[in-house]
Amino acid sequence: TYRRPSRRTPALRGVVLPSLRRPLPRVAVVVDTSGSMGDAELAAALGEVTGVLREVGVRGNRVTVLACDADVHAVSRVTATEQITLGGGGGTDMRVGIDAALAARDRPSVVIVLTDGLTPWPAETPSCRLIAALIGDGAPQPPSWVETVRVTA
Repeated sequence: TYRRPSRRTPALRGVVLPSLRRPLPRVAVVVDTSGSMGDAELAAALGEVTGVLREVGVRGNRVTVLACDADVHAVSRVTATEQITLGGGGGTDMRVGIDAALAARDRPSVVIVLTDGLTPWPAETPSCRLIAALIGDGAPQPPSWVETVRVTA
């Protein structure tokens, strides 16, 4: 963004420098609430959501959290983990949560999937950045186009 030039740089007369502020990304977090996610895995997932909120949930920016097993059970726009509603406990299909996140009115620029990895993945690369945070040691590897982070439970 271009803001009013700093009064501390008079040597650059006539040159307008860009601001050091960056636009905040719109983030959707899909939390796996299937039966294979135990209490330790869900606690690790909520810990990751806390980290996301700390990084991008500033100045009133809300993060969309989708609780999903084989269906989306809750969608919350939150600024704190206490506002998250988790539901589910059935089968696992994170494609449903990813599709729901991408179909939202405020389309995210990043979708983060917090899962144990026991899920089918979309056949095609989505139109935004997709990050899979795989919780636990035995999580299978997602497709190569998915950015992957390993999280210990």
